[in-house]
Amino acid sequence: MPTLALLVGIAGITVAWVAAAVLSNQPCSWMALVAAIDMAVLLRLTRAPAGVLRTTVAVLATGLAVLLTHWMIAATQMGVLMGMPPIASSLRLGPALAWQLMQLSLDRLDWILIGASLPLAAILAHAPARRD
Repeated sequence: MPTLALLVGIAGITVAWVAAAVLSNQPCSWMALVAAIDMAVLLRLTRAPAGVLRTTVAVLATGLAVLLTHWMIAATQMGVLMGMPPIASSLRLGPALAWQLMQLSLDRLDWILIGASLPLAAILAHAPARRD
C-alpha cells in the first residue's frame, strides 16, 4: 500500500507542479517543499513502519518527484517550441538537454528550496507519531 500511495503522490505532485510552472512561467521550486511534506504524510497515512527505511523512502520519493517534475517542465518547454505534446517530448528529451534547461531556469533560491526538501522529507518521515 505505501508503494502505490507514493507512486500516486509522485504523479500528483508532478502534475500540479508542472501546471503551476507552465502557467506562471516560473520554476515554482517552493513546490519541492510541498512534495517533501506530501511524501512524508503519505508514508504516515499508509502506516509505513517508522525508522530508517521510511525516512530513506521519503527522501528518495521526494528526489524522484523533483527530478521527474523538472524533466517534464523541460519537456513541456521543448514540446511547445517543436509543436509536440509534453509526453512525446519527454520521451525524446535527453539528459544533457534536460540538465542544461534545468540549470538555466533555476536560480540560487530555487536550488536552496530543492535542497531543503530532502532533509525536510527526512525529518517529517522520521519523527515518531505523537501519543496523546
